[in-house]
Amino acid sequence: MKINLGGGKLKIEGFLNVDLCDGADIVHDLDKPLPFKDGEVDEIMAIHVIESFWKWQFIRILKDWKRVLNGKLTVEFTDLDSTIQMYLSNSRLDKIFGKWGLYGNQDIICDPISYHHYVWTKDELKQELELAGFTNIEFSKDNILHHSRRDWRIICQSGKIKN
Repeated sequence: MKINLGGGKLKIEGFLNVDLCDGADIVHDLDKPLPFKDGEVDEIMAIHVIESFWKWQFIRILKDWKRVLNGKLTVEFTDLDSTIQMYLSNSRLDKIFGKWGLYGNQDIICDPISYHHYVWTKDELKQELELAGFTNIEFSKDNILHHSRRDWRIICQSGKIKN
């Protein structure tokens, strides 16, 4: 089974959407333990969802992802270092995207869960993944869905590596 955590209306072929919003395949609060058995999930995709949690929340949540996963984890996230560089640039547009990277787009009224509570550096996130027991941790700029200058994907493994 492949799951897309916090995908909202974004459907990824072959993945079940697990989210609190209407229209998700499985309606579930991601701050609660996932409704899957240990090692039941083959792949987790989490596109810009980790910023919606405080750091202490996500460290706990990450341990639960590790519990259910026996395969690949892909997390797309806003990188703090890149976000600060954009905000400090002379470009008006970069400043906007930098600010959105830090806080989420608060110029529009939406569900407060969409706003950013914590923005990670690559090194910091890698360290937490290692502490949680993930392996083969790699960073990539491939297939970025939001802003390629600011965001990264981290791909890693839990459990046995599947071919």
